[in-house]
Amino acid sequence: MGKHDAEITPAEQAEVIQIARSVAKHFAEAGARADAENRFPTELVPIYKESGLPALAVPKKYGGLGADIWTTTLVSRELAKGDPAIALAFNMHQTMIGIFRGLLNEETRQRVFAEVVNERKIVCGPFSEDRAGLTGLADTVAVPDGEGGWHVSGKKTWATLCLGADIVAFNATVTDPSGELPEDFQEHASRESVFVIPIDSPGVSIVETWDTLGMRATGTHTLVFDKVHVPASAYGGNFRNGLFGEFEWASLSFSGVYLGLAEKAYTETREILKKKSLGATQEGKDVALKGIGYIQYGLGKILLETETAARALETTARILIEGRDAEWNPIARAAFVDVTKVAATETAIKVTDAALRLVGGSAFRRGHVLERLYRDARGGPFHPLTTDQAYDLLGRSELGLLG
Repeated sequence: MGKHDAEITPAEQAEVIQIARSVAKHFAEAGARADAENRFPTELVPIYKESGLPALAVPKKYGGLGADIWTTTLVSRELAKGDPAIALAFNMHQTMIGIFRGLLNEETRQRVFAEVVNERKIVCGPFSEDRAGLTGLADTVAVPDGEGGWHVSGKKTWATLCLGADIVAFNATVTDPSGELPEDFQEHASRESVFVIPIDSPGVSIVETWDTLGMRATGTHTLVFDKVHVPASAYGGNFRNGLFGEFEWASLSFSGVYLGLAEKAYTETREILKKKSLGATQEGKDVALKGIGYIQYGLGKILLETETAARALETTARILIEGRDAEWNPIARAAFVDVTKVAATETAIKVTDAALRLVGGSAFRRGHVLERLYRDARGGPFHPLTTDQAYDLLGRSELGLLG
């Protein structure tokens, strides 16, 4: 069995994609208001749970639906066609479930997956901190309590989905018994560990800090840990090796969301252009926008760009399923996986930019669907690996600078 062998059948895949399309309708209904009010729509949490999607990526041997990485990505893509910001929030859960498949130790994995399958619990996974995001070593500390557990203190930014989650997974650096962090950065990295606890554990609090240009409905607030008691059973394994070994679950799922965003923008633009008339102009008495040459050219161009990103995503998924990623430089693996995320996010930016130009000034008004998609697309380059980090890592790999 390969790491990404599919156990879900074609019929089961078709069924979960249809479920995603149904849930996407609820996302679409809530999207505009959630964006305007800058809030995560908690009313959608029961709908998402009732759909059965929380267990999507949980392997069948743990009672889940057994979706592979490609099926999970397709679901995120369909949900984003409803509303990409809301889809991005719930995508956090699927990303974490996928990462858990290889990151957690077996005992913790069994416990968490049982809660997801049997109780439909939702997971969020904030691993970033203010200082340096995901690439920075964790300043959040886990101080040994002398009985096998820890007391955790620190702050996690980018806690997407925290208002809808039941479980939080996070990284913290295990300190000396005195509470001191190791001075050597390699030892610091080796002590970074993953912990998985109920989000309502005493000492865990949410500070609502999210107020952004786009992706406003994700509820990506700040999570604070104030001497939170974490039992030994919450330990999930080493963080650095585990996370980056499973990085494709982040790259492909983010790609699915942003590709869905680009496809939604394209579809909205096409339908507007089909119907919009300029009326009487100096070119004629009834000028249809679709009859103008540069409009036809522009629409064709953004369709081609969207198709290119879609094919990059499918190809990357196929490479992973077939195990051909073993041919990549293992040190630069995350960047090679991230090619599809960069393609999808940069395409979303280009497509929404072109869409506003093609439709005209009406799309510049607050509340227009394309105005919202234009802003949401701007979040793409910030997801890890950031676009610039991917470029840099690939460049260093090609120049033989990675060892």
